[in-house]
Amino acid sequence: TRDVVRRATAILRDHPWLAARPLLLSLPDLAWDSHTVARVLKTHPPLQKAFLFFRLAASASPTFRHDRFTYTSMIHLLGEAGRVPAMLSLLAEMLRAGVAPDAATFTTVMHWLARAGDVDGAMRVWAEMKERSRPTVVSYTACVKILFDAGRAEEARRVFGEMVAEGLRPTCKTYTVLIEHLANAGDLFDRML
Repeated sequence: TRDVVRRATAILRDHPWLAARPLLLSLPDLAWDSHTVARVLKTHPPLQKAFLFFRLAASASPTFRHDRFTYTSMIHLLGEAGRVPAMLSLLAEMLRAGVAPDAATFTTVMHWLARAGDVDGAMRVWAEMKERSRPTVVSYTACVKILFDAGRAEEARRVFGEMVAEGLRPTCKTYTVLIEHLANAGDLFDRML
């Protein structure tokens, strides 16, 4: 799989789409499956060609359907490029297609919304995640970081408390976020620990 992913990525990087498309379709070992498609997307090919590859995958094999891994990989690329409306549109498409987002999908969307300055939007996604799936320690840590970065320490403390109440153990990353944002907060830091 590694070799075919490398070759597919090279095609996407080195050729215009009109030349890349037939080359991709003729790759003998390219399995049009979730694992391979997501791995190609995770190599960060140029955004426009990554999206065209994402669309091509849906038509290249009669048995292939995008799943939470391929959608999340493409959602990440759109968010990373600052294409927040396109990212949200793809999330809506994912839901319409009946593909259930998992905590990783929601966390990715939250991260890129917050990076774009829409902390309230990120918190709406957080609420939706809690309704649809169980947040992970990674999700909680991301939410706490988003809130601290936005100057919303009391909300961050509440979310951290929810995480602990859910029985999730903080990770090194969680403690790093706490230390970075609470070291100068005095009594708030004491209350959290």
